[in-house]
Amino acid sequence: MDDEREDPLPHLHRSKKMVEDKDRPGFFKDYHRAVRKAISNDQFNEFSKLKTNDDRIRFCFSLPAIHDIDIKPYFRGKSEKEALEKKEAGNKCFGRKNNLEALRLYSQAVVKAPVPSGKYWKLIKESADPKKMTMYAICLANRSAALYHLREYHYCVKDIDEALEHHYPKELKYKLYKRKARLLSHMKQHVEARDAYRQALKWLDWAKMEREKRIEHQTDIQKWLKMYETGKVVKNWDIPECYIEHPPVIPELTGGRNERFLSASKKIDIHYDNNMGRYAVASEDIEPGDVLVTEQPFASVLNREEFGSHCQKCFKTTKAPIPCKKCSSVLFCSVECRQSSYFHTIECPILDLLVGSGMSINCFLALRLVTQKPVSYFLDMKEKLNEEDLKEITNNKEVYDPSDFMRLYNLVCHSQFRTAEDLFHRCVMIVFLIKALKKTKYFDGKGSSSGDKINDVELFIGSLLLRFLQIVQFNAHEVSEFYLMSPRSLDGSKNETLGAAIYPTLALFNHSCHSAQVRYFSGQQVITKAIRNIRKGEIVPENYGQSFPSKNKIQRKAELADRYWFECNCEACQNDWPMYKDMDTSTMRFKCHKCHGPLNVNTEQLLNPFIKCEKCGDQTNILSTLKNLQNTEQTFKGACKEMETYNLEKAEALLIENLKQLEACLYPPYRDYHLTQEAYMKVCLCQGNIRIKQPKTEE
Repeated sequence: MDDEREDPLPHLHRSKKMVEDKDRPGFFKDYHRAVRKAISNDQFNEFSKLKTNDDRIRFCFSLPAIHDIDIKPYFRGKSEKEALEKKEAGNKCFGRKNNLEALRLYSQAVVKAPVPSGKYWKLIKESADPKKMTMYAICLANRSAALYHLREYHYCVKDIDEALEHHYPKELKYKLYKRKARLLSHMKQHVEARDAYRQALKWLDWAKMEREKRIEHQTDIQKWLKMYETGKVVKNWDIPECYIEHPPVIPELTGGRNERFLSASKKIDIHYDNNMGRYAVASEDIEPGDVLVTEQPFASVLNREEFGSHCQKCFKTTKAPIPCKKCSSVLFCSVECRQSSYFHTIECPILDLLVGSGMSINCFLALRLVTQKPVSYFLDMKEKLNEEDLKEITNNKEVYDPSDFMRLYNLVCHSQFRTAEDLFHRCVMIVFLIKALKKTKYFDGKGSSSGDKINDVELFIGSLLLRFLQIVQFNAHEVSEFYLMSPRSLDGSKNETLGAAIYPTLALFNHSCHSAQVRYFSGQQVITKAIRNIRKGEIVPENYGQSFPSKNKIQRKAELADRYWFECNCEACQNDWPMYKDMDTSTMRFKCHKCHGPLNVNTEQLLNPFIKCEKCGDQTNILSTLKNLQNTEQTFKGACKEMETYNLEKAEALLIENLKQLEACLYPPYRDYHLTQEAYMKVCLCQGNIRIKQPKTEE
């Protein structure tokens, strides 16, 4: 994606789909059309001559038509009425022991319930009217009961803590502390369990109950406290393995971490030339299964369709979602993720406005690059921002840290190849985003009060946004999860997109329609593994979504030119490799034993096993190779059986062995080779984000 070559397609009309979401209606399309129509040809010619992003944004802000839009905070707030309805429906399901449905309804209640927060709530914490002030905490407590019965102990404790932090009725607190103590005992956190029992005993004095019942609770709690004090507490309680959450494992980089490119393996180096820009090269031989990149994103954005099921911060599936304290549009997997999501404190009051505009996920990602940091962060960086020499960056010994803002800033954006229409379209979007940010606390006194004026700070952020919107087009990656139709079964499984992110190191890899690696994700963190051999000194490509087995050359080249602005000349395109459905099994390309060049052989007319290489002139006896191919069939069948039983570790080992065997014998394209790669990629996807289809709940 980091291609600095001269524009090979100057005739191409640049697509608008990078700004507007073609699958979602919105008002921005009409807004842009009205602004464009309102300016004269002379004005547009004036715009087309501007050279800097600052000048372009300032020009657009000066247009009267650009301000013919009413920008107001717009988001889905809380509703005590809806929360109460969902809570009562959850209570009915819980009473019928339908805990899954109760969990779903309680979660909806938690999201809709007003959250006590701020100085006002602190002042009235112990004296507030429970009917008005405790809905959020009560919904959490009810959900913790459903989680307890579902043996989701980790989430149960989290809900109890959140409820206790948010004005849970003092006469009921002893119940939550007892439940928490019991859970902590199960989780072998005995010191914390003892403290929870002490809190339960303390709050029991506030409980409204008959004297005999109170004594019964006191006796029970004191019994447990005595067991802890005497060291006689039951030590063998534990959470069953199936109820412990194991996040996807981040594998070690093969050969160790690259000292310069911190997210890459030592087997990877980054080179530069004037035609290809920066690109990855094998610094030593790479084999199938080698881990090449593990990288956290510089920024990421969740798809709008996943707002109700995944965490905004880490993309984790939300089993017991924690809501934003102000809106009911987004969810988090934990209080910790909510607290660390600075970006949402900015975006919250304008989130539904942004969604309603119909802007693309690229625009959301460009905005997130700004909103995840306070404006002061960028003002401090202002003096450092310049156009760096990419060749110099690549050739020197400076460490390439993907968390360094300058690495993100200096990814390519191809401004010099953009048409005036393209830049104007993007500028109108940026003006809209700046006007929306002015309605938030983002500029925090550093912005102008007038909606139709722009000061230097806002102009600076606008110019950054315009640059980011161009960078995102060429450097963003989809983040995905593997969707299983049932537990421990690959039948009907599929890879689904969760959102988009920018990985500054992975962005340096160039494209090939014959990819060399598979991408999968742990949360937002990307992991790539090699799926074929790459010799030392050869380019290590990845795939930008156009793969030769599934699309023909014309389709691939057209889509790559439209999105990434380059004409693909990879091996698959140069030789016009057939799609999977068109691969001829009667013809194979064996490897010359000397130069490893291709030997085209019609296996149905094979009379002489000695095949002469057209490249080096040597003859190769392919009889032993044919026998090896028979062995690969058995290896592949064995791997498929392991996949059927979800024994993925054994399946991976067999598939890697099979890839190496096929690689030693044959040149692609070859059906069995492609099938083995597809199977191996599926096994890798199972090692990352996984979501299992939930069973339908019964009413």
